[in-house]
Amino acid sequence: MKDYKSIISEIEKNQFHSFYLISGTEVFFTDRIVKLLVKKIVNEESKHFDYHVLYGKETNVNNIIEVARRFPLISNYNLIIVKEAQYIDKGLDDLAKYIENLSTKSIVVFCYMNKVFDKRKKLYKSAFKYGKVIECKKLYENQLPQFVNEIANSMDLIISPSNSKFLSDSIGSDLSIIEKGLKKIKLALKEKNEISSDVIENQIGFSKEFNNFELQNEIGLRNFSKAYQIIKYLSSNSKKYPIILTLSVMHSFFQKLLIFHSLRNPLKEAPSKLGINPFFVKQYNLASSNFSLKQCERALTIIYQSDLKVKGINSSGFNHFNLLKEILVKIMSL
Repeated sequence: MKDYKSIISEIEKNQFHSFYLISGTEVFFTDRIVKLLVKKIVNEESKHFDYHVLYGKETNVNNIIEVARRFPLISNYNLIIVKEAQYIDKGLDDLAKYIENLSTKSIVVFCYMNKVFDKRKKLYKSAFKYGKVIECKKLYENQLPQFVNEIANSMDLIISPSNSKFLSDSIGSDLSIIEKGLKKIKLALKEKNEISSDVIENQIGFSKEFNNFELQNEIGLRNFSKAYQIIKYLSSNSKKYPIILTLSVMHSFFQKLLIFHSLRNPLKEAPSKLGINPFFVKQYNLASSNFSLKQCERALTIIYQSDLKVKGINSSGFNHFNLLKEILVKIMSL
């Protein structure tokens, strides 16, 4: 995400490179970079002459080079977007030679989608030396709330860290859907600009009280009755909330809580050591007062043993709700 922010900042300042090699698994970032380049370089007059979109399945390296060698007629630059470039497997060394002696009046954006470009190839090395190489990685789960906050800010919306996390928990990790969700919320807010949990619940269609992270929070607070309500909901929606995912969230929580206990200065060190937003340090601090280090270890053992049951090891089967209830009772009894 750091590379993405850096390149967006450069483009906003009209600082362009003559060749971009963009690869990686997060298509959202690739699309945003391409859209911004088009916005900054192409206008209504130049788009018919100095703007070209080529597709990997329909073009080849010779064609890309031929178009890139053309001099712009109206715009300052001749912009060539090569989409689905992963389908081009011949002539890449020739494209590398072009980069070593490229036209400064053309900008080629080579979009190698859904995979990382091989760093051993000559094209990568030439692009790294004479152009710009960008790897667009999928965000980790703990990076999603920050992404929500940044997109909200770009729309002049205000959202708290807890609601940023709630929204990302509600929608998932698809960045384009998160952006669409925020656009929907903005329309619903009309003149207002602050996103509340009620607005998220109404517009996104997800109950904030009943998800895996709320279960985690209530367990951390030793709130048995609320946690019991949540496991009833999760088990009745097993397709949306498979038990293996619930166990994964619970395991991650107690693992982080275990690390929290081992920190010399947990309130200061927790964000970097646990990979969490500083806003959530209070949650872990409260949970650490409810579960000792030994209790965290025992909780992890309970979750591990339950995971074996789910996988059919030393077990002939399980009931979703009954297993979650068993885990909850055992952990709350520690």
